Amino acid sequence: MNFKDRGNKKWNSLMLVEHQKKLKELKMREMDVKKPELDEQQLQEINFKINKALNRNLIVKIKFYKNKELKNIEGKILRVEKYEQQIKIKQLNKEIKTLKFAQILEISL
Repeated sequence: MNFKDRGNKKWNSLMLVEHQKKLKELKMREMDVKKPELDEQQLQEINFKINKALNRNLIVKIKFYKNKELKNIEGKILRVEKYEQQIKIKQLNKEIKTLKFAQILEISL
């Protein structure tokens, strides 16, 4: 006999709406990621790579934190805005994105 389990779908008709909402919230919280803290050496390495990529017009891959998720972006750094503490990146699809320094976790050239 071949049995396929449908998970929570088979119990939805027996659950209250409030219980269904709580289950969805719990699943969303499980997917949340806490922002990793970077040490001084990692911050210096990121700064060095940003300057190198900006001066040599290199394509970079940046791993950053936004809305409780880790995301990736790829493109060229257009400029570094020190007073606003952010960088402007031109993605490969020509879209310009702004990232705060505090969001950046990792850069690879």
